[in-house]
Amino acid sequence: MRIDQRQLAFALLGGMAGYTLVRGLLNIIFGDPLQMIVLTFIVSAIFGVATWLYWRGWEGARFLATAGVTLVVAFGLPLRQETLVLFTPLAFAVAITNTQWVVGVGLAMLVILLGRDIAEGAFDSVYASLAVGASYLVQVTVFAAARFALDTARIEAERNAAQAEATKAEIEERAAAIEQQRRELTEQNQRQQELLELVSQLETPAVRIAEGVLLAPLVGGIDSRRASKITSRLLELVYERRVNLVILDVAGVPVIDTAVANALTQTVRALRLLGCRVTLTGISSQVALTLTHIGIELHELEVAASPQEALQRWLSEQDTLARN
Repeated sequence: MRIDQRQLAFALLGGMAGYTLVRGLLNIIFGDPLQMIVLTFIVSAIFGVATWLYWRGWEGARFLATAGVTLVVAFGLPLRQETLVLFTPLAFAVAITNTQWVVGVGLAMLVILLGRDIAEGAFDSVYASLAVGASYLVQVTVFAAARFALDTARIEAERNAAQAEATKAEIEERAAAIEQQRRELTEQNQRQQELLELVSQLETPAVRIAEGVLLAPLVGGIDSRRASKITSRLLELVYERRVNLVILDVAGVPVIDTAVANALTQTVRALRLLGCRVTLTGISSQVALTLTHIGIELHELEVAASPQEALQRWLSEQDTLARN
């Protein structure tokens, strides 16, 4: 169980209030001198009031109690007899105040005691002795050093705790930033995937122009990657829509060389495996001359001048089949 400075101070103040009250009652029972009884009840009252004020949140109650017990002890101690009660205010100052108050309490005790001795005109009390005074000052120094060490340790602990909290907050902030970046990257990847799918669809648009007939106009250059995309998309559309004829219009393809011709041949073969006919349209005179010069024969491809011609040819064949 961890006890902080406030809890310790409250326990000491309340404990001393109760202890001195009981001690005063015992002094009455045992018939102690009236001065001791009065001083004991005064100390009990000081600690009681300080405990109540400290419970109400007034931090100055610690110093009030320390100052009160210092004055009571300093003015109540016998001058001709040395007693350990002399160190009670110092002990409380070490426990619930700070280094400056420890030094102040120690010096105030010595000044008050010497002042009482001088006021009596004797200056022969035990506290007027050089050895006793030096010993007392050494004790004050030790108490002050102990309080200074406690304050230093507390400040260092508070600094370390603050640094730990700051580090924790920074780690949580970084974790939140990383999580936010992860979500943004996920969303960005999803958008990119959607864009890639859209680009794939735009690279190979397909339009249903009649029952069982699909028109696929090809535009732009065709490389191995795009040829694979075209084949995959057409196979998917033919299978899903039960297409019987695919019209490949290459009027928008600027160059048809050996690689393009081979890619078109592979696409036609793959579509035929699904029972679908393929008609190639849009071959210009320059493209036809180029294919002739490079020695490519498109004997596996069914060719028409335009998509309209290919569609009319298909409809005529279907009409003939229907009449037969």
